Amino acid sequence: MAYLRRGHKKLGFAWNLEKQLESIASEVKRLEKGRDMLVSVLRRFKGEEIFDEEIKKAFNDIVESKLAYPSPPADLTGLKVASVDGGLISRSLRLIDVIAVRAVAVIFKYEVGGRVSAYYYPEEHPPPKITFNADPFSQMDFDVSAGLERLSYELEVAINVQKQYDIDLLLLDGSLLPQASDKPYTPGLEAKYLKVLGLFEKLYRSCVENGVSLAGVVKDTRSTRFVQLLSSVIPTLVEKNKAFREILSFDYRLFIRSLLDSELFFRLLDKGERSMILRYSDNPNVHPVLKDVSKDWRDRFYITYLKPAELDRPIRVEFLATGNPTGEVRKVASAIMALSMHHPEYALPSVQLEAHAQAKLAEKEMDFICDQLAHKIGIPPSFLKPRDKMLPI
Repeated sequence: MAYLRRGHKKLGFAWNLEKQLESIASEVKRLEKGRDMLVSVLRRFKGEEIFDEEIKKAFNDIVESKLAYPSPPADLTGLKVASVDGGLISRSLRLIDVIAVRAVAVIFKYEVGGRVSAYYYPEEHPPPKITFNADPFSQMDFDVSAGLERLSYELEVAINVQKQYDIDLLLLDGSLLPQASDKPYTPGLEAKYLKVLGLFEKLYRSCVENGVSLAGVVKDTRSTRFVQLLSSVIPTLVEKNKAFREILSFDYRLFIRSLLDSELFFRLLDKGERSMILRYSDNPNVHPVLKDVSKDWRDRFYITYLKPAELDRPIRVEFLATGNPTGEVRKVASAIMALSMHHPEYALPSVQLEAHAQAKLAEKEMDFICDQLAHKIGIPPSFLKPRDKMLPI
């Protein structure tokens, strides 16, 4: 009887699961249909100058007139491109917290005939930098502290590589600014955060002084910056352009709210295109991070999306422009496009992939660090292990 009851429970679970999945699938199909209708309208206008000067004045974060632009890949011959990435592994132990970070710059020099020379700074597979903390941080503060350590090391490498190599384009793995999640919750980490801000600004100055184009390549982003802007500007577009009123035949607001920027541009852009550029923020003085940056730099950051691969989502590119942003985006986007068109299903600059491989840290490296540390302290390795590493089974 117990066996039969277990069998009935399994059947009940399977039936319940089937109903839940059917419900989810039905909702996804409904959203997909609406998203397709929305993008179908936008695609018909993406090459037209729909953002006139009146709209740009009302929405001051809009810089260009069209939704999308061709971005043909640049000829890389003679170009020197550097990418900086960092690896982080941390462990909260019984006695202390240990953080290991590695940062490396990879430089690709493109020569005549397609030959590429690779250089590494400070060296190929550099040893990690190890720091510790003996203060009783909360897990949240510990994570913030570890992230700031990684950022500091990456930025130092990005600044110093320009002293060792003559480069044209410098790519960061990620944003050109700290993120809201990097901001400390407690005063004890304020100094670390301010140090990171100072290093970012030192990097900006270094790039401008050395004539280096600076961009941050963000692969996985959940940003809705463009989606929110489109949602706000569509009523004005409808008012100005009768042909655009087709979008009112369905509840476009519902479907546009369900999209991320990357998903919107995956549908809207063709391979080899980029989105319009936007300012990083329409109000830098109240932006949670930009307001911490000095006024010299707050309004010099821009965003675009590139689609180098047919079957992969576009990549978000943040770039620094002290002059005309449209001229800078053409230069930066065409270079990144050429660097990222190596695979139909995966779009990321080849130099950035190499930097990631160089910077990555593995758990076994932290195991070795902790074992060696225990030996030098003169205690059994188990004294440093967290409880979840000591389970008997």
